[in-house]
Amino acid sequence: MLLVGSLPCMTRIRHLLLPAVLLAATLTGCSSDDQKPTPAAATSNAAPTARTVAGTLMLTDTDGVTWNSTTGCQGDGGYDDITPGAQVTITDAAGATVGLGKLGNGILETAPGATSGKGCKFAFTVPDVPAGKGFYGIEVSHRGVVQYPEKQVFGVLALTLG
Repeated sequence: MLLVGSLPCMTRIRHLLLPAVLLAATLTGCSSDDQKPTPAAATSNAAPTARTVAGTLMLTDTDGVTWNSTTGCQGDGGYDDITPGAQVTITDAAGATVGLGKLGNGILETAPGATSGKGCKFAFTVPDVPAGKGFYGIEVSHRGVVQYPEKQVFGVLALTLG
């Protein structure tokens, strides 16, 4: 009988306790002691997500090189697209463009393997290329894409044409 008389009181206590327990659980989840690291803090020791691709393009066909007093040497004839400012495109393995840069001014140098004459060497940099793609394609002007593994792309590239 004591049990039956207690039921309404127990029910009221349960109804009062349930909201209090839920409120306490909610407040505990918002405690200032329960701080999670920010994404920047969590990745501060991780490898960079974007890097710079740097290298040179050497135009070795000495008959296809001309001199410009303002910008140095540049391509001529069938290589007239190889000039300072020519676009350098970096693509990922799927062929999506992930970076753009351009050729710098040309410098006359003896072309590797040439017996006479000078070739034209251009430096280039492509900033903010996302790392972690595995393989990358590089294309200068419209000369076709050449594939490189990531380790090689983020080293110093030495491309040749001619």
